[in-house]
Amino acid sequence: MMMNLWARLSANKQIYLFVVITLSYLAKFVIYRYLTEMDMGLDAVQSIGAYAVLVSASMLLGALVWVFRHSVWHILLMVVLDLWMIANILYFSANNTFIDWQVILFAGQLRGFESSILAYFRWEQLFLPLITVLTAVYLFLYPIERTSWREALRPLCWCVGVALVMEVSGMLLRRIGLREQIENATDWSIHDDLNRRVVGHSPAGHLLFTIYEAARDGVVKVQGTMPLTEEEKAIMAQLYTPAQPVAKPQGHLVFVLVESLESWALDARDKAGREVMPCLNNYIRRHPVLLCKNLLSQQIYGRSGDGQLITQTGLLPLKTGVTCMSHGDNTYPNFAHFYPQSIILNPYRGVWNQHVTTRSYGYQRLREPDPLRHHVTDSLVFVWTREALESADEPLCALAITITTHAPFRGAPTVLELPETYSRQEADYLQCAHFTDRHLGHFLAWADTAAVMREATVVITADHNHFPLKNGKGRCPLVICGPAVEADILVPEAYQMDIFPTVCAAIGQQHYAWRGLGINLLNPFARRPLSVRQAQDLSDKLIRNNYFSSTPK
Repeated sequence: MMMNLWARLSANKQIYLFVVITLSYLAKFVIYRYLTEMDMGLDAVQSIGAYAVLVSASMLLGALVWVFRHSVWHILLMVVLDLWMIANILYFSANNTFIDWQVILFAGQLRGFESSILAYFRWEQLFLPLITVLTAVYLFLYPIERTSWREALRPLCWCVGVALVMEVSGMLLRRIGLREQIENATDWSIHDDLNRRVVGHSPAGHLLFTIYEAARDGVVKVQGTMPLTEEEKAIMAQLYTPAQPVAKPQGHLVFVLVESLESWALDARDKAGREVMPCLNNYIRRHPVLLCKNLLSQQIYGRSGDGQLITQTGLLPLKTGVTCMSHGDNTYPNFAHFYPQSIILNPYRGVWNQHVTTRSYGYQRLREPDPLRHHVTDSLVFVWTREALESADEPLCALAITITTHAPFRGAPTVLELPETYSRQEADYLQCAHFTDRHLGHFLAWADTAAVMREATVVITADHNHFPLKNGKGRCPLVICGPAVEADILVPEAYQMDIFPTVCAAIGQQHYAWRGLGINLLNPFARRPLSVRQAQDLSDKLIRNNYFSSTPK
C-alpha cells in the first residue's frame, strides 16, 4: 500500500517541490540554531526533540505547496521568515534574548543606536536569503502545477499527520530533557523562560506565537489588571507599609549608571600589566566601600530603560514588553523624592520615554542634549553632574548616565595595547571602558576634595550587562561609598533588585514604606523575602495594576 502511494506521489511533480521547499526551510532553521547557539548545553534527548520539531515545522511549511498554488506566495513567506530570523539573530546577539511582540512596537527607540544592533551582523546570515534565492530559481524553472483539491488532499493529510506526530514527539522529548534542568536551576531569570520557550519551537513557530501574543495583549487586551493572590497580599503587607515616617537626607546622592559595565573590565589589564579602569579601582582602594563584583542584571526587553526602572524603583520589569514605554506614567516608589532637589543627567535624547519616567521616578529635572544633538560624551555628563552639585543649596539626588560603553563600542579612541586573547569586540569594549573610567576618575577626584561632597553617598553600577553569562563575563559591579559604609563590605553575589533597598539604607531611608523586592546588602543578616521568580511575578502584577497610585509614596 505504501509503495503504491509513493508511486502515485512520485508521478506527481508536486512531491519534488514539497521536498525542495521542506529542505530549504530545514536548512534555514539549522543555520538559525547555529547562529543563535541554541544547541549549546543540550543533551542527546533534548537535541533529538529539538530537531524533530524543526523537521516537523519544515514539513508543515513544505506542505503549503498543496495549499498555495502560486510560487510567489512561497517566496514571499520565505522572505518574511528570513527577515524575522535575521532580526532575532541580531537581537539575541545584542541582548541575549529573543524578540517579543512589544519590542517590535518600540523599535523607534533604536533611533541613533542602529549600529549597536547591526554590529552583530555576521556574513553567515547571508546564507538565509541565499537559500531563498536558490529556491526561487527552482520554483521559476519548475513552477507549481495547479491540481484539484481532491488530488491535493491525500498527500496534504499524510504530510500534516506525520509532521504533527513528529512535533508532539519532539516537544515531549524537549520537556523531558528540560524538566530536570528547570527543577535544579538556582539562577532563574525571565530570559531563561523565554529562551526555553523559543528554543522549543522553530522560528516559524516563534513568529506565530508572537502574533498570538500581539492579538492577546495588544489587540484583544485580554490581559488587563491582575489581582494579587492571598499569598502575594501577605507578602506585600511585609514589603509595603505606607504609614512609616521618612527622614530628610543629610548629604547629596550621586547615582552613576554606567552603560553595560561588567566586572571583568575592572580586572582587565593591558600588555604592560596596567589596569584598564585604574580610576575606579583606585577609588575602591582608598575608600571604605560596599563592593559586589557578581551582580546579576535583571533587565529584559527595555535594556537601559529596565535598568533604570530596577535601580530607581526597586521593581522588576514586566515579563513581556518594555515597561518604561507601556507603563512609564505609573506612580512608582523611589528614593529621589526624598531630596529637595533632584536631576537626571541623560547623555542621549528621545529614548526610553525619559521625559515621562523622569517624573515617575521622582526626579524634578532632566538635562539632556539640545534638539540638534542626539547624544553627548561621558566627559560632558560628568561636567553637568559637577555643575548641578556645585549649584545645589540643599541635598541633591543626581542620576548620571553614561554612554561611551554602549555597543558597538566605537565611541572611544584606541589608546590601550591589549593582549591578543581578547576578541575584537572585547578589545573595543575595554577601550571604551578605559575612556569612561578616565572621565569618571576626574569626577571622583573632585568629589574627594569638594566641600559639597563631604556627606555625599556615591553609587556606581551598571544599567545592564552586555556579554553572555559565560567565560567570566556577564556580571556587573556595584560600588557604594558614603557615611553609612564605615568599613569595606565585600558582597559575594547579589541581584540588581538588591540595589534599591541598599541605597535606601545608605541614605538613611531603611524605614521607607517600600522595602523593595531585594535585600539590604549593608545588613549581613538580611534574608530574601521571596525568590527571584516570585519577585518577577509579583512585580509584573504591581506594575500592570499601577499598585502604588492608590497609596502615598
